Amino acid sequence: MQAQCEVCTEGAAKYKCPQCVLKYCSVQCYKQHKETCVTKDASRKDSGSETLEKERIQEQKEEGELSDVELETTEDKVERHLLEKLEESGELKTLLQNPHLRVMMSALVGADNPGKLMEDAMKEPIFTEFADECLKVVEPEQT
Repeated sequence: MQAQCEVCTEGAAKYKCPQCVLKYCSVQCYKQHKETCVTKDASRKDSGSETLEKERIQEQKEEGELSDVELETTEDKVERHLLEKLEESGELKTLLQNPHLRVMMSALVGADNPGKLMEDAMKEPIFTEFADECLKVVEPEQT
């Protein structure tokens, strides 16, 4: 069951505020919420320029103000042609047939705390094998 928007209390919440994790349903609700997001203001005072840039990009992305090219300008960027190679990897396809790995991946996508879940997943041999295989494809010179 999908959570209710915590701003308008009418729509089904599809998104979470990157600063305070408040759930909202639309750009309108996000804009209304960001005016009063206390955690956001506090984090801006205490964070460095890198965090501020990530927040700015996240806000613009959620508001639909960034083009695909602008969304791809992060330091963790993986070239599109390398991402397409993931789809071609027979080893990855084989690994993804494992139901336990698929459950773990699905849980990560919908997690409230993906960092903690990722930390736990990296303790699982099937997940580390999957991550290593992904890295072999997208960063062959480093593996």
